[in-house]
Amino acid sequence: MAAFPTMKVFILASILTFVFCDIEKRDLKTWSWPDCEKYNETICNEAKQNGSIVIYVKASSESNDNLHYVFSTIGGPSVVVLRTTNVNANLTFNWEKLLQYNNSLIDGAITFSDPQPNIEYKFAVVFTRLLEYDDTDDSADLDYCEKHLNLTSWNIRDFSMFHWSSDDLKVNASTNTFVFNSTSDVMIKTNETRNGSISFAFSVKHDNGRASDLPRMLYIANETMFDFVIANYTPSFNNSRFALEVVVVSLSNEAASADMSVDLTKSIDDEYTPGVFEIIDWLTNPKQSHISGFFQWKPVSYISLPRGRNTATKVEHSDLKNVDKSSSSAKLLNNTVLLAVFNESLWNGKTVKRMANISFGLPKDGFYIKNNYTAWTAAIGYGTPPADSISITVIITISAGLGLPVLIIIVGGIYSIIRKMRKRSSGYEPINAGSINRNYTQQSD
Repeated sequence: MAAFPTMKVFILASILTFVFCDIEKRDLKTWSWPDCEKYNETICNEAKQNGSIVIYVKASSESNDNLHYVFSTIGGPSVVVLRTTNVNANLTFNWEKLLQYNNSLIDGAITFSDPQPNIEYKFAVVFTRLLEYDDTDDSADLDYCEKHLNLTSWNIRDFSMFHWSSDDLKVNASTNTFVFNSTSDVMIKTNETRNGSISFAFSVKHDNGRASDLPRMLYIANETMFDFVIANYTPSFNNSRFALEVVVVSLSNEAASADMSVDLTKSIDDEYTPGVFEIIDWLTNPKQSHISGFFQWKPVSYISLPRGRNTATKVEHSDLKNVDKSSSSAKLLNNTVLLAVFNESLWNGKTVKRMANISFGLPKDGFYIKNNYTAWTAAIGYGTPPADSISITVIITISAGLGLPVLIIIVGGIYSIIRKMRKRSSGYEPINAGSINRNYTQQSD
């Protein structure tokens, strides 16, 4: 009977996970180059031709507890998330400021319309650099390679130097999906050509569910999922591996000492992502995860299509590092839409900025050149990140595995007791019968 308490524990865990998830549905509305039509045609054409893409998605709720997403390629791919309450306001975009590429002018280019809402929280994820390195030792260890490789073994590209195609944007307002795609790279050696593409494919969610493609991550109504793909890109080295430099910024109500964290959660269930038993959560406010931004992924990427266990490889992340105002990463941030949203608060004491590298590859996986393809899925959202609960299939399997042996032991024990009792009973009757017979014979005599 020990199986039943075990089952109760797993069912209770599943119920608690469900209860603490945000089950609210949201209404989504998507704008491409928002407010650009308010300016003259020349400004809009300039934005589209030079790859200055801005997508604004408003995720509304009946209670006016709204999420505002700003996706942009200006200065590099970035995602800004703002949570507002109390009024149904929209963001406004000043394109004359956005296209100035001047720190002092872009400040305040993105603001809220009147009446001003309460901004409860804001944070951003910025992809600042693409790192390529010559992994001659086949270690697939970025930290090791940073210490042991010389400068000629690296090709580091700022994403601000990429051209992001407006023609490949593929905005679908009904599904709230779109793609930032780049097929050229100005930071190449003389007479060297590049083909293929690097892309970020975004999907803004309005309800709870699970992605159909591996790694089949759980999602909630407060997040955006994306796929980062390097396809048919000519590498600089025969042993090339790639990594992303990522900066996460949050405006906290606490002091900047309220640090971010990267948490690893392990599971015994790999039903949805075969061979993967972990999930990573980069939290902007780990002490209060329900009012935190999150950047979530599973430590797996795929080196060819279709995605499967045989085409999976490892994803590693470095430790978080502070981004101070004098660093090269800070200069890249100042050229993005972050300054337009955070304004002067981007560099004040309440804004936390941390950077990490996310690398792809596993020793002996053939390097990038084997298939010229790498795909990685992650999510950016607000609130407590979704967590996989133990599936019913696994609960039944575990319960059966633990309960059946115990049941056999109990049934076997009961059978043994009954059998012994029967033996004692059958052996006692003749003795009594004999005693009665002897007593009867003695009385007769």
